[in-house]
Amino acid sequence: MSGQSSIWKPALALGGIGLVVAVVLAGLDGLTADRIEAQQQRQALVAISSMLAPDAYDNDLLADGLSVAIEGLDKPATAFRARLDGEPVAVILDLETRPAYSGTIRLLVAVDAAGSVLGARVLRHQETPGLGDKIERERSDWIDQFEGRSANDPPPDGWTADRQGGAFDTLTSATVTSAAVTEAIGMAVAGFERRSTEIFERPANSSLEEQ
Repeated sequence: MSGQSSIWKPALALGGIGLVVAVVLAGLDGLTADRIEAQQQRQALVAISSMLAPDAYDNDLLADGLSVAIEGLDKPATAFRARLDGEPVAVILDLETRPAYSGTIRLLVAVDAAGSVLGARVLRHQETPGLGDKIERERSDWIDQFEGRSANDPPPDGWTADRQGGAFDTLTSATVTSAAVTEAIGMAVAGFERRSTEIFERPANSSLEEQ
């Protein structure tokens, strides 16, 4: 028995160490995830402030959101609703495009209550530096061309890059990237146009599925 005990003690000790390490790593992962989430929220708020003046709404945007399925996009968008004195002002759609040249692109698209684009900003991408990264507002004004457009301006078949027969400029040597962003913004605007009343009336933290 003493021999078996001497064998099991190191094994139990190693098992205990492994459990402690696993718990510590899980805790660190949780802290890291919380920090990433907080950083992403700060980044989103900065982007929103560049499209929607802080005095244009008086509610807590991050607390007044819901999940919205948008036709054509692989994942539901998060819709943050802006209100002033309880009245709808705008929706900021946090979404991912379909795969571009180097993966999906995370966008914020701000649309006013009448359905016109107030602005769009890129939050995350992996596109080629010097080419595809010109979708960033800090690197070029390419993304400004969507401001003021709506679901029917241009018509639905115009919501793609001009090199694919659409109405919007294509970034030089970044046709796939341009098309992915343009089409996603068009889908977001069309989705809002079809369901704007539902989007504003649904309870916070609920889900709005595809029709």
